[in-house]
Amino acid sequence: MRRLIGFFAAMLCLALPAAAREGRAVAIALDVNSGALVEIGDDGTSVAGLRGEKLAPPTLWVRTVARHLTGGQYDWAVGDKAALFEKGAVGVEEDPVPSGEIHIAFRAIGDSDQRLLVIANGYDRALVYRAQIRRDGRTAFTDVCTVLPGVHAFEHWPFAIDRITLGELRLEDWPPDTPPRCE
Repeated sequence: MRRLIGFFAAMLCLALPAAAREGRAVAIALDVNSGALVEIGDDGTSVAGLRGEKLAPPTLWVRTVARHLTGGQYDWAVGDKAALFEKGAVGVEEDPVPSGEIHIAFRAIGDSDQRLLVIANGYDRALVYRAQIRRDGRTAFTDVCTVLPGVHAFEHWPFAIDRITLGELRLEDWPPDTPPRCE
């Protein structure tokens, strides 16, 4: 899996949606071309709000980042390595990150089998999570990176994935200028 993290200011299956209203942890399962809006509780470890989002077509910025990811220049960004880019590095203005919310989009890249997970973290703390992918009827954990405060993170798989499930979402304090942790 390849990842790119920016340093700049349809079916959704939800496990225990009532639990989200009660402040309990939930798992968010996304099929291809679906999304979710998540609000984390004040404790930073529980989901306070959760709803599915119908995905609009990818923006120019998301399409441009996807072209960068699929062009081979970030093939080394796997496992515990993250590719970082500064504001303006992809040549188009980045999408805004809504404050106090986490937006998640799981997309096919064009007509290819490749997949892209885009997470916008609108909190002032880093988002940490775990992820499982389902491919060819098999489920396995996949490595992911911390989503830094106020930015978008991109996770790329150069192959088809049927579903991704995100769990153990929590916010952590994150020192400025500290790169993301990938595991």
